[in-house]
Amino acid sequence: MVNDSERLLDAFSELYFYKELVQSNLHFTLEGSTEKEVADLLINVGDFIIAIQLKARNEKEQTFDEQQELKWLTSKCRKAKKQIKDSIQFIQSGQLPAFKNGRGKFVSLISNAEIVPLIVFMNETIGNDYPHILKKHSEEGMDVNCLSFRDFQNMCRALLTPMEIIYYLQWRLMFYQKYGNTGTSVFIDDNNNSSFANHTHGEALVYQFIAERYGTETNETMKQCVADFSFILHNLPDRVIVESEQDSSYPLILFFAHFERMEIKEYVDRVFNTIAAAKKGTYNIIGSLRNEGQHYVVVFVSTHDGYFLDMEFLEEVVRKKCNFDILLQVYCYWENEEDFRIDYCFRDYADRYLK
Repeated sequence: MVNDSERLLDAFSELYFYKELVQSNLHFTLEGSTEKEVADLLINVGDFIIAIQLKARNEKEQTFDEQQELKWLTSKCRKAKKQIKDSIQFIQSGQLPAFKNGRGKFVSLISNAEIVPLIVFMNETIGNDYPHILKKHSEEGMDVNCLSFRDFQNMCRALLTPMEIIYYLQWRLMFYQKYGNTGTSVFIDDNNNSSFANHTHGEALVYQFIAERYGTETNETMKQCVADFSFILHNLPDRVIVESEQDSSYPLILFFAHFERMEIKEYVDRVFNTIAAAKKGTYNIIGSLRNEGQHYVVVFVSTHDGYFLDMEFLEEVVRKKCNFDILLQVYCYWENEEDFRIDYCFRDYADRYLK
């Protein structure tokens, strides 16, 4: 039975991670065993999985004594760590059934995916001074990130993509393993100015991560780019063309979920340039986006009446310039002053997302 706290976490995660990536109701029964559960919630981007264990304080039992509530957290976290360790073993066994995602599609878990464990607790009495990682107590144990639900929300708002959150959780764990649970550090921004981060205040450490990875100069246009990108992903059209794939939007969501913020900006800029060209009646290849490290090429085509370039022709042209595993044609056409359409033709030659 899913309780109210799990529903709240589920709904919040769908907002930030897209319904295609969220899997809950993870109960299963293997032959000859009793019913078990794979975590409370999974954020599944294929080759990476965030396994979330949620612990919520019963409001009737909650006190205003923070030390008493921290004792509750210590007890609950011991159980949560065991549950997550079991969940990892379940996933790695390769024996699990497929579980529904937020769109109702059954999705199998990749047994060799990199699993990022996370404990989220809901207890408003506990402030910022809680154990941000839970240390292992034996050689067979593991250190696990721990976040209050409030700080989990702050983390998701500061970071822009599922992969950024995955990278942050990995970085956060190593940071606390190295420097401990409290303290303030100094980091240098793009203009050689020093700044400070209080690690335990409202998950401020996330801003140090952003500064180290992207620099500290903020770009307000980035917020609008992410809003536009999220709108596009949440409204993928029905006419996505993916060979031999019934739910054709799913592999595209997985592909886009691996984007980082600069890829988002470049993608959104090219989409709107292509729409502008279609509005003017300029029908052609308008631009491309290539990531050699991720082995993909996106080609942007302005068109009319849904016409798109032959993918075999496009593949032949692009392969003369670079090698790739994934080829995506984004073709945009103008309908009227209030509407435009974006369609996709997707080829995954390495079967990275079409499994």
